[in-house]
Amino acid sequence: MIIGGMMRVKILIGFLLITVFAVNLLASSQDLTAEGKKNLRSANMHVKGGRFEKAMPFYELVLEENPNHIEAMEKIAGILYDQNKDYKQADLYYQRILNEIDNILAEYDELLKTDKKEAKKFYKKNIKKPNLNDDKIANLHKLRSSCWVKMFKEAQNETDDSIALEKFLYIYSIAPDSIQTVKMLAFKYSNLGDQPKTLEYLIKAAEMDPADDMARTQIGNTYFDNENYEDAVIWYQSAADVNPENVDNFFNMALAYDKLENDEKTIENFEKVIEMDPSKLDAIINLSNKYAKTGDIDKSLELLKKAIELDPENVDFISFICWKLSQEKRYEELLTYATMWKELAPDSEDASMLINLANQKK
Repeated sequence: MIIGGMMRVKILIGFLLITVFAVNLLASSQDLTAEGKKNLRSANMHVKGGRFEKAMPFYELVLEENPNHIEAMEKIAGILYDQNKDYKQADLYYQRILNEIDNILAEYDELLKTDKKEAKKFYKKNIKKPNLNDDKIANLHKLRSSCWVKMFKEAQNETDDSIALEKFLYIYSIAPDSIQTVKMLAFKYSNLGDQPKTLEYLIKAAEMDPADDMARTQIGNTYFDNENYEDAVIWYQSAADVNPENVDNFFNMALAYDKLENDEKTIENFEKVIEMDPSKLDAIINLSNKYAKTGDIDKSLELLKKAIELDPENVDFISFICWKLSQEKRYEELLTYATMWKELAPDSEDASMLINLANQKK
């Protein structure tokens, strides 16, 4: 019984020693040896004197001894950002610092649960003394954001699309919520001719911003260019649902329905466009052609007349209506428009011929 009791005491003592040793290890996460402190002082002196290249090797020696040393990482990140303009590496160091602060705060929280006295010591040494407060953490996040902005601008200014794509992919890997990065990825993939990837990132952009009708329009355009008119219609309709004031959404839909040979929907959308913008000539001419193909000549001609009212010096419009009126044997109207044609193009033999025809037949 005595031996057993002694064994339990030894085990308990051993456990306590291990616990104390573990706490000491946690609390020394920012500690350095005498040599490490010397290297840190030397590095700081070089920075103070503006000798940044000489400072870097000493900070690296500090990190060789203690890879989680916050001050050394922060100084390296600052040099990389301000002096070297290496925003990618600076960002990596800022992320390491934030990770280490998270670890320190987690250790502190665990100590609070088991030993408040040790937790108090830990806090004083590892949190209060190095000023690991909310302001510092917020500033580190701002510095990371600044790195991303700098990297984004570098990628934007890169003239080689392949290199720019790599830069944007890296930014996306660290900031996947940046819709501007997603859109730039779509743009670069489009420049490189990768349509599946273009669509992938355009759809991501549309999902990230439900109010972005332009992303939906671009998706529709991509499907249209690939002759996938069914999906083009779906995305043009989605764009119109998001922004019913944008006349181009209905114009695009009309073009896609026309490719699908859906005359009813084509006419419906071109009429919607003209209702929204009575001066949109492209829609007027397209609708005129559609009415002509479906046999409604009266509506087709009325739209051509409207187009000429909007652009009275457009010889193409006037000559086109002249030939239509000639086919329909509407000679009085033909004389009016053929005369307009002749005034705009005095050397036109066709205009002269149609004037003579109209005078003979009216």
